[in-house]
Amino acid sequence: MEKIKIGVVGIGMVGAPLARWFFEKGWERNENIFCFDADPKKGFFDDVFRANIIFICVPTPPNADGSCNTSIVESVVSRFADSGKVLVIKSTVPPETVKILAEKYNCVILFNPEFLTEAQAWEDFVRPDRQIVAAANEKSRKWISVVLNLLPLGSFQSPGVKGTYCFHEADSTETETAKYGGNAFGAMKVVFANVIADLCELLDVDYENVRCLISHDRRIGGAWMDINRGNYRGFGGFCFPKDLDALIAKYGEKFAQAGIKDKKRKKKYELAIGFLKAIRDYNEALLESQYLAPGNVCHHDAQVNENIKKQKN
Repeated sequence: MEKIKIGVVGIGMVGAPLARWFFEKGWERNENIFCFDADPKKGFFDDVFRANIIFICVPTPPNADGSCNTSIVESVVSRFADSGKVLVIKSTVPPETVKILAEKYNCVILFNPEFLTEAQAWEDFVRPDRQIVAAANEKSRKWISVVLNLLPLGSFQSPGVKGTYCFHEADSTETETAKYGGNAFGAMKVVFANVIADLCELLDVDYENVRCLISHDRRIGGAWMDINRGNYRGFGGFCFPKDLDALIAKYGEKFAQAGIKDKKRKKKYELAIGFLKAIRDYNEALLESQYLAPGNVCHHDAQVNENIKKQKN
Protein backbone atom coordinates (compact mmCIF):
# COMPACT_ATOMS: atom_id res chain seq x y z
CA MET A 1 0.00 0.00 0.00
CA GLU A 2 1.30 3.44 -0.89
CA LYS A 3 2.47 5.41 2.12
CA ILE A 4 0.97 8.78 3.01
CA LYS A 5 3.48 11.51 2.22
CA ILE A 6 4.68 13.13 5.45
CA GLY A 7 6.28 16.50 6.07
CA VAL A 8 8.13 17.52 9.23
CA VAL A 9 8.94 21.19 9.78
CA GLY A 10 11.43 21.67 12.61
CA ILE A 11 13.96 18.90 13.27
CA GLY A 12 14.73 19.47 16.93
CA MET A 13 13.83 17.69 20.16
CA VAL A 14 10.25 17.13 18.95
CA GLY A 15 10.69 16.81 15.20
CA ALA A 16 13.77 14.55 15.23
CA PRO A 17 12.11 11.58 17.02
CA LEU A 18 9.03 12.01 14.82
CA ALA A 19 11.09 11.88 11.63
CA ARG A 20 13.08 8.91 12.96
CA TRP A 21 9.82 7.05 13.65
CA PHE A 22 8.78 7.35 10.02
CA PHE A 23 12.25 6.45 8.75
CA GLU A 24 12.23 3.28 10.86
CA LYS A 25 8.75 2.42 9.58
CA GLY A 26 9.99 2.47 5.99
CA TRP A 27 9.39 6.04 4.85
CA GLU A 28 12.19 7.31 2.62
CA ARG A 29 13.44 10.85 2.58
CA ASN A 30 12.44 12.90 -0.45
CA GLU A 31 10.18 10.09 -1.60
CA ASN A 32 7.44 9.96 1.02
CA ILE A 33 8.87 11.99 3.91
CA PHE A 34 10.13 15.54 3.56
CA CYS A 35 11.99 17.38 6.32
CA PHE A 36 12.78 21.06 6.74
CA ASP A 37 14.63 23.03 9.39
CA ALA A 38 15.59 26.70 9.26
CA ASP A 39 19.02 25.93 10.77
CA PRO A 40 21.33 25.37 7.78
CA LYS A 41 23.72 23.30 9.91
CA LYS A 42 21.11 20.54 10.19
CA GLY A 43 20.89 20.10 6.43
CA PHE A 44 17.13 19.66 6.07
CA PHE A 45 15.80 21.63 3.08
CA ASP A 46 13.33 19.16 1.54
CA ASP A 47 10.31 20.35 -0.46
CA VAL A 48 7.63 19.93 2.21
CA PHE A 49 4.96 21.01 -0.28
CA ARG A 50 5.19 17.47 -1.67
CA ALA A 51 3.74 16.08 1.58
CA ASN A 52 0.06 15.42 2.32
CA ILE A 53 0.27 15.67 6.12
CA ILE A 54 2.67 18.20 7.63
CA PHE A 55 3.77 18.07 11.27
CA ILE A 56 4.77 21.45 12.70
CA CYS A 57 7.47 21.06 15.36
CA VAL A 58 8.92 24.57 15.58
CA PRO A 59 9.89 26.60 18.68
CA THR A 60 7.40 28.66 20.68
CA PRO A 61 9.75 30.97 22.61
CA PRO A 62 8.59 33.31 25.36
CA ASN A 63 7.77 36.96 24.77
CA ALA A 64 9.22 39.58 27.09
CA ASP A 65 6.11 39.38 29.30
CA GLY A 66 6.33 35.59 29.60
CA SER A 67 3.50 34.87 27.17
CA CYS A 68 4.02 32.32 24.42
CA ASN A 69 5.24 33.58 21.05
CA THR A 70 3.40 31.57 18.40
CA SER A 71 4.63 33.60 15.42
CA ILE A 72 6.87 30.82 14.06
CA VAL A 73 4.00 28.33 14.24
CA GLU A 74 1.69 30.77 12.49
CA SER A 75 4.25 31.51 9.79
CA VAL A 76 4.36 27.78 8.93
CA VAL A 77 0.56 27.51 8.99
CA SER A 78 0.18 30.56 6.73
CA ARG A 79 2.72 29.14 4.28
CA PHE A 80 0.82 25.88 3.79
CA ALA A 81 -2.77 26.95 4.56
CA ASP A 82 -3.85 27.33 0.92
CA SER A 83 -2.19 24.13 -0.27
CA GLY A 84 -4.88 21.71 0.90
CA LYS A 85 -2.47 19.97 3.28
CA VAL A 86 -3.38 18.53 6.66
CA LEU A 87 -1.43 20.53 9.24
CA VAL A 88 -0.60 18.97 12.61
CA ILE A 89 0.83 21.23 15.31
CA LYS A 90 3.09 19.41 17.77
CA SER A 91 4.61 22.60 19.21
CA THR A 92 3.28 23.55 22.64
CA VAL A 93 0.87 26.44 22.11
CA PRO A 94 -1.54 28.33 24.42
CA PRO A 95 -5.21 27.36 24.70
CA GLU A 96 -7.31 28.60 21.75
CA THR A 97 -4.34 28.78 19.34
CA VAL A 98 -5.48 25.99 17.01
CA LYS A 99 -9.05 27.30 17.02
CA ILE A 100 -7.87 30.81 16.14
CA LEU A 101 -5.57 29.58 13.36
CA ALA A 102 -8.25 27.27 11.92
CA GLU A 103 -10.69 30.18 11.73
CA LYS A 104 -8.13 32.65 10.41
CA TYR A 105 -6.73 30.44 7.63
CA ASN A 106 -9.75 28.19 6.98
CA CYS A 107 -7.55 25.11 6.76
CA VAL A 108 -7.45 21.56 8.13
CA ILE A 109 -5.40 21.82 11.31
CA LEU A 110 -4.94 19.44 14.23
CA PHE A 111 -3.12 19.48 17.55
CA ASN A 112 -0.96 16.52 18.59
CA PRO A 113 0.96 17.50 21.75
CA GLU A 114 4.32 15.98 22.58
CA PHE A 115 5.06 14.49 26.00
CA LEU A 116 8.82 14.07 25.75
CA THR A 117 11.60 14.50 28.28
CA GLU A 118 14.96 15.92 27.27
CA ALA A 119 16.85 12.94 28.70
CA GLN A 120 14.98 10.26 26.74
CA ALA A 121 13.02 11.87 23.93
CA TRP A 122 13.09 8.82 21.64
CA GLU A 123 12.00 6.38 24.34
CA ASP A 124 9.17 8.69 25.36
CA PHE A 125 8.08 9.06 21.75
CA VAL A 126 7.87 5.35 20.90
CA ARG A 127 6.30 4.35 24.24
CA PRO A 128 3.89 7.19 25.07
CA ASP A 129 1.53 7.17 28.03
CA ARG A 130 -0.83 9.27 25.93
CA GLN A 131 -1.34 9.81 22.23
CA ILE A 132 -3.79 12.63 21.59
CA VAL A 133 -4.95 14.21 18.35
CA ALA A 134 -7.51 17.00 18.60
CA ALA A 135 -9.34 19.37 16.27
CA ALA A 136 -11.15 22.69 16.51
CA ASN A 137 -13.75 22.10 13.78
CA GLU A 138 -15.60 19.41 11.83
CA LYS A 139 -13.50 19.82 8.70
CA SER A 140 -10.39 18.90 10.68
CA ARG A 141 -12.02 16.18 12.81
CA LYS A 142 -12.32 13.91 9.77
CA TRP A 143 -8.53 13.57 9.73
CA ILE A 144 -8.02 12.70 13.40
CA SER A 145 -8.06 8.91 13.00
CA VAL A 146 -5.74 9.07 9.97
CA VAL A 147 -3.10 11.00 11.92
CA LEU A 148 -3.61 9.01 15.11
CA ASN A 149 -2.98 5.73 13.31
CA LEU A 150 0.32 7.02 11.90
CA LEU A 151 1.78 7.47 15.39
CA PRO A 152 2.99 5.14 18.17
CA LEU A 153 0.18 3.56 20.17
CA GLY A 154 -0.30 4.95 23.68
CA SER A 155 -2.03 3.18 26.56
CA PHE A 156 -4.36 6.19 26.49
CA GLN A 157 -5.46 7.35 23.07
CA SER A 158 -7.74 10.27 22.35
CA PRO A 159 -10.19 9.90 20.72
CA GLY A 160 -9.23 6.20 20.88
CA VAL A 161 -8.44 3.37 18.52
CA LYS A 162 -8.70 -0.41 18.65
CA GLY A 163 -6.51 -1.85 21.40
CA THR A 164 -6.82 1.02 23.86
CA TYR A 165 -9.04 1.14 26.92
CA CYS A 166 -10.37 4.66 26.55
CA PHE A 167 -12.50 6.27 23.85
CA HIS A 168 -12.42 9.86 25.01
CA GLU A 169 -12.42 12.80 22.64
CA ALA A 170 -11.29 16.31 23.55
CA ASP A 171 -11.18 19.37 21.34
CA SER A 172 -8.03 21.33 20.56
CA THR A 173 -8.51 23.98 23.26
CA GLU A 174 -9.09 21.33 25.94
CA THR A 175 -5.98 19.50 24.76
CA GLU A 176 -3.85 22.66 24.71
CA THR A 177 -5.03 23.39 28.27
CA ALA A 178 -4.19 19.84 29.36
CA LYS A 179 -0.68 20.16 27.92
CA TYR A 180 0.00 23.36 29.86
CA GLY A 181 -1.76 22.00 32.94
CA GLY A 182 0.36 18.85 32.93
CA ASN A 183 3.62 20.79 32.78
CA ALA A 184 2.43 23.22 35.46
CA PHE A 185 1.51 20.27 37.69
CA GLY A 186 4.98 18.81 37.20
CA ALA A 187 6.54 22.14 38.16
CA MET A 188 4.26 22.37 41.20
CA LYS A 189 5.20 18.86 42.35
CA VAL A 190 8.92 19.62 42.04
CA VAL A 191 8.40 22.75 44.12
CA PHE A 192 6.27 20.95 46.72
CA ALA A 193 8.92 18.24 47.11
CA ASN A 194 11.56 20.90 47.70
CA VAL A 195 9.36 22.73 50.21
CA ILE A 196 9.03 19.49 52.20
CA ALA A 197 12.79 18.95 51.85
CA ASP A 198 13.38 22.42 53.31
CA LEU A 199 11.15 21.51 56.25
CA CYS A 200 13.12 18.27 56.73
CA GLU A 201 16.29 20.35 56.88
CA LEU A 202 14.82 22.50 59.66
CA LEU A 203 13.60 19.40 61.50
CA ASP A 204 16.96 17.66 60.99
CA VAL A 205 15.35 14.58 59.46
CA ASP A 206 16.12 12.62 56.28
CA TYR A 207 14.06 13.81 53.31
CA GLU A 208 14.66 10.54 51.46
CA ASN A 209 12.82 8.63 54.17
CA VAL A 210 9.98 11.15 54.07
CA ARG A 211 9.88 10.98 50.27
CA CYS A 212 9.63 7.19 50.37
CA LEU A 213 6.67 7.31 52.74
CA ILE A 214 4.84 9.96 50.69
CA SER A 215 5.50 8.52 47.25
CA HIS A 216 4.20 5.05 48.11
CA ASP A 217 0.72 6.51 48.26
CA ARG A 218 -0.45 5.40 44.81
CA ARG A 219 -2.50 8.60 44.49
CA ILE A 220 0.71 10.63 44.71
CA GLY A 221 3.51 8.49 43.27
CA GLY A 222 7.21 9.23 43.10
CA ALA A 223 7.44 11.23 39.88
CA TRP A 224 9.15 14.63 40.34
CA MET A 225 9.82 13.87 44.04
CA ASP A 226 13.59 13.28 43.66
CA ILE A 227 14.89 16.69 44.64
CA ASN A 228 18.50 16.06 43.58
CA ARG A 229 17.86 14.75 40.08
CA GLY A 230 20.48 16.32 37.83
CA ASN A 231 22.57 17.27 40.89
CA TYR A 232 20.67 20.50 41.44
CA ARG A 233 17.39 21.32 43.12
CA GLY A 234 14.43 22.91 41.37
CA PHE A 235 13.06 22.73 37.85
CA GLY A 236 14.54 24.01 34.62
CA GLY A 237 14.81 22.63 31.13
CA PHE A 238 13.13 23.78 27.95
CA CYS A 239 9.53 23.29 29.04
CA PHE A 240 8.59 23.84 32.69
CA PRO A 241 9.76 27.47 33.17
CA LYS A 242 8.56 28.61 29.73
CA ASP A 243 5.20 26.86 29.89
CA LEU A 244 4.49 27.96 33.46
CA ASP A 245 5.12 31.58 32.48
CA ALA A 246 2.90 31.16 29.42
CA LEU A 247 0.11 29.63 31.52
CA ILE A 248 0.30 32.54 33.98
CA ALA A 249 0.12 35.01 31.08
CA LYS A 250 -2.83 33.23 29.45
CA TYR A 251 -4.68 32.95 32.76
CA GLY A 252 -4.17 36.65 33.39
CA GLU A 253 -5.31 37.53 29.86
CA LYS A 254 -8.55 35.53 30.12
CA PHE A 255 -9.21 36.86 33.64
CA ALA A 256 -8.82 40.45 32.44
CA GLN A 257 -11.10 39.80 29.45
CA ALA A 258 -13.78 38.27 31.69
CA GLY A 259 -14.22 41.57 33.56
CA ILE A 260 -15.44 39.84 36.73
CA LYS A 261 -17.10 42.26 39.16
CA ASP A 262 -18.16 39.94 41.98
CA LYS A 263 -15.52 40.40 44.70
CA LYS A 264 -15.48 36.81 45.91
CA ARG A 265 -15.15 35.33 42.43
CA LYS A 266 -12.56 37.93 41.54
CA LYS A 267 -10.50 37.07 44.63
CA LYS A 268 -10.61 33.37 43.72
CA TYR A 269 -9.07 34.01 40.30
CA GLU A 270 -6.51 36.46 41.67
CA LEU A 271 -5.37 33.87 44.21
CA ALA A 272 -5.20 31.21 41.50
CA ILE A 273 -2.88 33.36 39.42
CA GLY A 274 -0.91 34.21 42.55
CA PHE A 275 -0.56 30.49 43.31
CA LEU A 276 1.00 29.84 39.90
CA LYS A 277 3.32 32.82 40.35
CA ALA A 278 4.37 31.51 43.77
CA ILE A 279 5.49 28.22 42.17
CA ARG A 280 7.69 30.19 39.79
CA ASP A 281 9.02 32.55 42.45
CA TYR A 282 9.96 29.79 44.90
CA ASN A 283 11.75 27.88 42.14
CA GLU A 284 13.75 30.94 41.16
CA ALA A 285 14.72 31.52 44.80
CA LEU A 286 15.71 27.86 45.15
CA LEU A 287 17.92 28.04 42.07
CA GLU A 288 19.45 31.33 43.22
CA SER A 289 20.43 29.66 46.49
CA GLN A 290 22.56 27.31 44.35
CA TYR A 291 24.04 30.14 42.25
CA LEU A 292 21.78 29.16 39.35
CA ALA A 293 18.92 30.57 37.28
CA PRO A 294 16.32 28.79 35.12
CA GLY A 295 18.42 29.51 32.03
CA ASN A 296 21.43 27.74 33.55
CA VAL A 297 19.61 24.45 33.99
CA CYS A 298 18.52 24.07 30.39
CA HIS A 299 21.70 22.13 29.71
CA HIS A 300 22.73 18.55 30.33
CA ASP A 301 23.61 17.66 33.92
CA ALA A 302 27.38 17.68 33.28
CA GLN A 303 27.19 21.27 32.02
CA VAL A 304 25.06 22.28 35.01
CA ASN A 305 27.63 20.82 37.39
CA GLU A 306 30.39 22.75 35.63
CA ASN A 307 28.37 25.97 35.93
CA ILE A 308 27.85 25.39 39.65
CA LYS A 309 31.59 24.86 40.20
CA LYS A 310 32.44 28.06 38.33
CA GLN A 311 29.91 30.10 40.34
CA LYS A 312 31.11 28.76 43.69
CA ASN A 313 34.83 29.21 43.00
